[in-house]
Amino acid sequence: MLSFVFSDINDRDVILPSALSVRVDVDESAPADSLYAVFPYADTAELKRVKVYDGGKLIFSGVIDEEERSFAPYGKQLRISARSPAAYLLDNEAAPCSYDHPSAKLICERYVLPFGITVSDDDDTVYFGEQNISKGASCWSVLKSFCIACYSSIPRVSADGILYLKGMRRDESVSFGNGTGDIRYSNLIEKIKRCEEISAVRVKTAATGGYTLPVVNNDADIRGVRRERYLNAVLTESPMRCADDMIRAGSQKAYTLRLRCPCCLLGKEGCAARVSGIHEESLYISALRYRFSESGEYTDVILKRRINRCG
Repeated sequence: MLSFVFSDINDRDVILPSALSVRVDVDESAPADSLYAVFPYADTAELKRVKVYDGGKLIFSGVIDEEERSFAPYGKQLRISARSPAAYLLDNEAAPCSYDHPSAKLICERYVLPFGITVSDDDDTVYFGEQNISKGASCWSVLKSFCIACYSSIPRVSADGILYLKGMRRDESVSFGNGTGDIRYSNLIEKIKRCEEISAVRVKTAATGGYTLPVVNNDADIRGVRRERYLNAVLTESPMRCADDMIRAGSQKAYTLRLRCPCCLLGKEGCAARVSGIHEESLYISALRYRFSESGEYTDVILKRRINRCG
């Protein structure tokens, strides 16, 4: 059973009765995780933050976006919508400026740490180029642009407020199946999308030449996938990396495995995963959809291939 600890605008802790329903969505493709919960009505001051625990483990910490108090014939309820700490980066605009050779430490100090988000490691990679912050850019877009340029990856702020510059990768691994220690699941959907894979990227390396340098995805090519793209390397700073990234992105989108598990698995995102009877290797948990109501609870787990990337 999940427990909720709220903070009101007077910085007092508020413990509400057990939730009537809970919905939590965690997805690496969305900067902020989301929570929607319904409680029996409670007379409280305005709420501003929430922490959610599974036993003694913190699995979600966030900022309250919406608070709705309803009075209806079927009863009085309190409905709460919240997002994880990445919401601060999305909601705050960065001051327009320009950086020459910015470092990860500089970007984090200016756009991440002021919001109470911690960084997972002491990485201080320097981007050997210029990063321009235009009017209207959010703190999240500044961080994301830096990480794509330096690591060819999208950053991830976990549900408990920790920033992973190269995307979340937990040391823990989980197994799904019927064996001892495995997590049980009630149904499985495996999807292969050949239409997402790129078989080759043809690169132009000189202003006067053509697209004569092929970067081939051998795995897709052997399996008969024919889907090519063109890249003008004259206009990019890291042409080979751009071509590799295009192929990696397609390979990752091309395979998903969805499991429904009759339990709460929040906090497992980023873990390596193995599924009994499935021979696909290097899987990891990319998204979680948790649902709780009077009829029970379950978590939909979305697995993807873990593709090695530059940086």
